Amino acid sequence: MVPDTHAVGRSGPVLAHLDRPRTPERTTLAVFADAHLTAEASGTWKVLHRTEERLRAAVADANRRDVDAVLVAGDLTKDGAPTEYALTDEVLAGLDAPFVAIPGNHDVPKPRWDPYDAPDRESFARRYASGHLPFVERVGGVDLVGLDSASNADGSLGGTHEGEVGADQRAWLDSVLPDLETPVVAVHHNVSHPSTHAEGFPESDLYQVNDADAVAALLARHDVPLTLSGHLHWPGVAPLAGGHELVCPAVCSFPQAYVCLHVGPDGTTAELVPLADRAGLEEAYVHAREGAAHGRGVAARADSRLLDELLLAEEAGPPLVQRAGPPKREAPHRADRVEP
Repeated sequence: MVPDTHAVGRSGPVLAHLDRPRTPERTTLAVFADAHLTAEASGTWKVLHRTEERLRAAVADANRRDVDAVLVAGDLTKDGAPTEYALTDEVLAGLDAPFVAIPGNHDVPKPRWDPYDAPDRESFARRYASGHLPFVERVGGVDLVGLDSASNADGSLGGTHEGEVGADQRAWLDSVLPDLETPVVAVHHNVSHPSTHAEGFPESDLYQVNDADAVAALLARHDVPLTLSGHLHWPGVAPLAGGHELVCPAVCSFPQAYVCLHVGPDGTTAELVPLADRAGLEEAYVHAREGAAHGRGVAARADSRLLDELLLAEEAGPPLVQRAGPPKREAPHRADRVEP
């Protein structure tokens, strides 16, 4: 499938300028999230029939930019089926740069719903994370730390789409962070409550990791400047534990984009990279507006004029995090289940 040539190569708006992390050498990291790749499904607010086209466009654009590495921040596949993983491997093999991935809730075994065996943590790590999960990978001047919030040893996450870092990974993180010069932590589920990044999404206990307070305390103790996550399908940057959390947009659904991080002596710039042209965006918006509760939350963000600000402006203005950040409020009580 040929990538959308109208989208590949476009410069996107700046999502944020951050004082940290800083590195003496310039490092460029592409972050893809929530591709939900499938060749056998269509429709839904995730625009499943476009998933291969969008991921191929992301690969082509990352190659054009000559990035130092690519992080896939979870939900590589629609539901972890063998055919979906085979297609994922084929598409990601087109990357010129090295890549690593962390699993999302749609990549791991869910025996309650799936009639097949998705890769467990060890299998996923061998395939996408140099054999180790959690992991630390040096990318230029950045220490990229990958965590698994989608599965755990006792299997308790196998019947839910909730996320948790867990005591074992937190202990591991506590042991490795003191030795890292410039840590950037990646985890699929969000550490901050989604309302910190965007209003309009359904109340649910599925977005934020269950042990968010413990994870945030650990990040604060080690002064981690940047945490990357996905899962929400909407871009956002907000303060977290003395640093920031950057939530990456979905490759599959509106706004169909990825984040290119530029880290250097002056700090970090997060650039939003569009993967669809105007027609593709309009299609994704319609699917979101008519889809499940999460999709309608995405459409509500578009209705607030962020469609124009995010992806259709010809020139990037001031960082969007300064123009479009929602006011802070206390996290509401976790409520009804929805599937992100």
